[in-house]
Amino acid sequence: MRPGMPALKEAGLMVLVSAGIVLGVAMIFRGAGAPAEPARAVMPGSAMLEFPEAGRHMVIAEQVISPRPVPGGRRDLPRLDLELTPNLRANIRGELVPLVEPSWTDWICKVLARGRGWTLGHVDIPTPGVYRLQGLPSPGAGDRGSGGSVVLAFSRPASPGRLLWLLLGFGGQIAFSARFLVQWLTSEKAGRCVIPRAFWYLSLFGGLMILAYAAYIRDPVFIAGYAPSSLIYIRNLVLLRREKADGAAGANGGRP
Repeated sequence: MRPGMPALKEAGLMVLVSAGIVLGVAMIFRGAGAPAEPARAVMPGSAMLEFPEAGRHMVIAEQVISPRPVPGGRRDLPRLDLELTPNLRANIRGELVPLVEPSWTDWICKVLARGRGWTLGHVDIPTPGVYRLQGLPSPGAGDRGSGGSVVLAFSRPASPGRLLWLLLGFGGQIAFSARFLVQWLTSEKAGRCVIPRAFWYLSLFGGLMILAYAAYIRDPVFIAGYAPSSLIYIRNLVLLRREKADGAAGANGGRP
């Protein structure tokens, strides 16, 4: 057998393993990712909103469109009394769905839903269906809080487990970035440029964690960037292991 054949077999095996990892991650988390598009309405006024799923929905003031065409601040939001009711047959309005005042948990849910803007609270939709939203300026709000219009979005987080995926993605990024710190400290200690074994382990595990998160959010840029690089990390670990084995065999063979 030619000398280059083992290296070619190892490279082929690494390609198959990496392809299997990417395919497995993509298949396992197929269908997961960003939450559904939120229902939107311009207030004050009335609108018909369709909620395909029951459960908690965040009420977010996405953009002030009047008097300013761009988001200003919370003080620029028109002060509205919002009424959300199920739309029954023949335009009969059902029981009022209360708007719960915002809390710190609502901010976390807004992050999970990838919402942008100011959280006004949340509503708990009892059943899927069409709802009527009525928004009128609050009595006694004054000129400062009664004028203007705002785009409201009713957004539901994809799942509470999305927070775990965010932690996985951040953890992978921290591990991937820490490899440079490890390499720098090792080089400073040795007084020369050194790439330690931990550098490649951090690169491999951090890259695979980011790859899993990229498959979850369906980001083709990160998938294409981190999937092939795992081959390089595995190959360097194989070379280091072979170098260590050759060194041990040479030390044993050189004994009297």
